[in-house]
Amino acid sequence: MRVDCKKEFLQKALDLTAHITSRTQTLPVLQCVKIEAVDNTLTFFATNLEIGITVKGDAKVSEGGTIAVPAQLFLQTISLITQPSITLTLDGDVLHIITPTSKTKIKTLKSDEFPSIPTLKHKSTSIDGKLFAHALKSVLFATSVSSIKPELGCVNLHQKTPHTLTAVATDSFRLAEKTVSLHTFTLDGTLLIPQKNASEFVRILEMIDENPECMYGDNQLALSFPSGVYVVSRLVEGNFPDYQQIIPKEYQTHATLLLGDFLHALKKTNIFTNKFLQVSLSVDPSKRSVELKSENTEAGATEEPIPATVDGSALLLSFNQKYLSDALQYFSDDSLQLSFAGVGRPLVMKGVSDATFRYLVMPMNK
Repeated sequence: MRVDCKKEFLQKALDLTAHITSRTQTLPVLQCVKIEAVDNTLTFFATNLEIGITVKGDAKVSEGGTIAVPAQLFLQTISLITQPSITLTLDGDVLHIITPTSKTKIKTLKSDEFPSIPTLKHKSTSIDGKLFAHALKSVLFATSVSSIKPELGCVNLHQKTPHTLTAVATDSFRLAEKTVSLHTFTLDGTLLIPQKNASEFVRILEMIDENPECMYGDNQLALSFPSGVYVVSRLVEGNFPDYQQIIPKEYQTHATLLLGDFLHALKKTNIFTNKFLQVSLSVDPSKRSVELKSENTEAGATEEPIPATVDGSALLLSFNQKYLSDALQYFSDDSLQLSFAGVGRPLVMKGVSDATFRYLVMPMNK
């Protein structure tokens, strides 16, 4: 194999693919990127058996070939090269990386054992990449880290209304829901994307400023980009909870406050939370405020009142401080509405003028 190519392409291809390679020691070939050189095209392949990616680009191929190169070693090497052009040659099982000022040798593996990456042939639809990434990113934090219920470790994608896409995630203690407009997208049923794979979709979509073609079927979801990048993820089979059943239909109290004030109070109370990260939230219409309190017997305590418009009856509930604060960066409004269904029942948060993001969190028992 002998290939002349641009450093810029190699860098981008490895940034996209190396992150997906597996860290497993049992299958060393999964720690590699497979490189295929043919017909003046250089193609990179990477997979961890859960998600796979291919990246294609132009190159001058004097002699074709296929090799598997340890991904992290190759990425680190290319990252430190300052020359714009690089020559790759293969001598036996050794890859030579040559520039006008440097020479590097990396031992390769046989590519025969590298798994094939599924290519979906289903009907595709062009989607807005930024909106798709935004929907996934807005709810990823609420997925479960437990493997007991695999469906809770996923982002659920479905269509509540035509020309939209709704992403939902829950760990049974909290739930995040984000709806975006995707006018050309039609989805039958629901898709369950594993959390790690959804994170990779977000990373790739943020790196590539293009709108991909989206296709799904055979328990897989794939995105294909005009520039030659293709990524495919397995989907989880299972039934996502009917989460609409746990969203309250009636509320006892509503409070409207500034998001910045709420975030500041949560940062302050976080200093004094106990080992359960407990913060109490008191809503009092007569005081026109929402008051946050936290106490740590070893460190101290703090009380943080927030000016608010309150309708309904007074309430006192305790929450996990992290659960309250995790969602705040995904609200686009300056003002939040906190809706309380009563003691022991969920708190629902949403923007005052933007209802596309909704967040539910359960109170603590203590």
